[in-house]
Amino acid sequence: MNSTVFKKIIRENRLSSRLVPVFTLAPELELACTRLADFIGERFVGEREPLLREMLEDGLDAYKRVRKTGEPHVAFMRGLFQRAHLLYARRYVAREGDRVHVWSPMFEAVTEFEARYGEGVTEMIDEACPERITPKTAAFQLAARALNGESFRLYFEDYDVAHDYADLEAVGA
Repeated sequence: MNSTVFKKIIRENRLSSRLVPVFTLAPELELACTRLADFIGERFVGEREPLLREMLEDGLDAYKRVRKTGEPHVAFMRGLFQRAHLLYARRYVAREGDRVHVWSPMFEAVTEFEARYGEGVTEMIDEACPERITPKTAAFQLAARALNGESFRLYFEDYDVAHDYADLEAVGA
């Protein structure tokens, strides 16, 4: 079930023992994290670290805060998607000689973009995407691509995970 990207991220960042209680409580979250890893990959940088690592740590922090007083699996999912807007905050590019190819958010997986241009030619540049997008929309878009139908319905409709992002400012232009 786990992708090699997801296994590598949790192994390199020693997250396995911290994720076990989350996946025991809500096994569908393991599939969600795996699919997220397959979409984002390991080289897309968030604020300072790989974005996937930051997202998993945010999910774990949220889980830990409410594990005894609320619905920790819902908190984990909220934390997991709170940085989705960072996919629009900077540009991910691949350089081929004089040509520069830019990853367009959400049109394809980051991992597909990386596979097309090979390893070692991709980098982050400090330029926001021209699209104006809210964190809530970014979370919905990423969830629609990373979650299967039932998980999307459960977390984003029944539990309204994206509700917390409704009042944040738009990212980009």
